[in-house]
Amino acid sequence: MELIAIGCSAIFVLSFRGVIHTWAMGKRGPVYVAMFKPLEIVFAVILGITFLGDSLYIGSVIGAAVVVIGFYAVIWGKTQEKVEEDCTVYSSESSDNEVPRLQNKRMGE
Repeated sequence: MELIAIGCSAIFVLSFRGVIHTWAMGKRGPVYVAMFKPLEIVFAVILGITFLGDSLYIGSVIGAAVVVIGFYAVIWGKTQEKVEEDCTVYSSESSDNEVPRLQNKRMGE
């Protein structure tokens, strides 16, 4: 009976995680989904300490800090990239009077 419960739990968690990752990829892109993968390890360590009584080692704390700092550095870099991209689009639209090379017009119009 315990094996059936473990199997059902694993199937539920894997399917739920797949749905969340697919939703996040559709919303923000694959970089954000990939960046949350290392945070799963940090959450597992925290939950293991909280609920299972695992011991906390200094290596775990340093590793978690490195993962979190790297996560926030990538997120910060993506927001800076997005801001620069938005500024470039607005500045090129306002100062450039050329016709775009590719247009969404039909041949008959």
